[in-house]
Amino acid sequence: MNPVQQKISCVYIIGVSDEVSAKRKQQTYKVTATKDLHAQAQADGIATAKATEKMDGTCCLIDVFEGQPWLWARHDRKPNKAGEKRFAQYKKNRQKSEDSADSCFSWNFEKDFKEVPPNWVPASRLEMVNGFIMPDKLGHTPGWVPVEVKSRQHCWHLSAVSLEDGLALVLRESDGDKEELVLRSEPMSNLVGQTCELVGSNINGNPYGIGSKKNPLHFLVPHGSLAVTCPSPVDHDATVAWFSSGTVDAGVEGVVWHCSNGELYKLHRHHLNLQWPVVESRLCRRPVKVAVEIVSASGGEDNDDDDETAQQADVFTKLFSLNGQVFDSLQHLCTALFPPSQPAEGL
Repeated sequence: MNPVQQKISCVYIIGVSDEVSAKRKQQTYKVTATKDLHAQAQADGIATAKATEKMDGTCCLIDVFEGQPWLWARHDRKPNKAGEKRFAQYKKNRQKSEDSADSCFSWNFEKDFKEVPPNWVPASRLEMVNGFIMPDKLGHTPGWVPVEVKSRQHCWHLSAVSLEDGLALVLRESDGDKEELVLRSEPMSNLVGQTCELVGSNINGNPYGIGSKKNPLHFLVPHGSLAVTCPSPVDHDATVAWFSSGTVDAGVEGVVWHCSNGELYKLHRHHLNLQWPVVESRLCRRPVKVAVEIVSASGGEDNDDDDETAQQADVFTKLFSLNGQVFDSLQHLCTALFPPSQPAEGL
């Protein structure tokens, strides 16, 4: 399937209103989908595109770093305060003056942007002008940074992989039963070049109700790996009716369509002013099988981070003890993975 390297456009033309966003409380405007199909989506063959579930997590990339497969976290290069101030003034002037409607903002690429972390790389397929990578309409340049083993910022990313063993904890559809999910360990070497969604207990408020803060569980879902059966977006009314139906299949944050030419389009519930999360999501109504290999907990050289390394490996070890078992849902799996503590006798 097509990797997610950039912001994905809505399949419908969007309208903007002066209301606080239901998705981002700090955002003072609301983006809503109109009934008009995006002309470029139609040209890209949206009518025959593959529909897949849009996951509510954080985007990751698996690629080579220092000679071995590695997990990369999303990190956008953003304007600094001076760049933000100039850009905000430009947008303000553009709204006030009809003469500036066709003008373009000129970024100073040497002065307008924050420094990026070491080893940061820009996302692929970005527009370049005069040797500079052009930021998006918000002034952000999508990119990636390799996760750091000792970084607290990347602790949840690290809990979904065993870098020592070159394995990732991946959720996919079963080869034999498309309704059944499989949570398994996969060699990261087989996933190089793919983007995934990191989903779990401490990501985006845990909309799927997976694990808990005390007993967290995180895993990767390769983009495009969970198919959805829904109306074609060419039929707007049918698409809206499907999202609003309340059926199990429609219990998704959104849909991402993968076109045969590599282009991606999306539609999520907030575009339609529909609630998310929902009481029962499609992801958590599907049976899930465990197929996980045990990993080493040594972490290599002795250092102060051995406890953390062991904790990450411990999730793989616990899952290995459930190998081959099928559970009614991810919640049932978590209950088996982290059984409630038994009270001491006499208490």
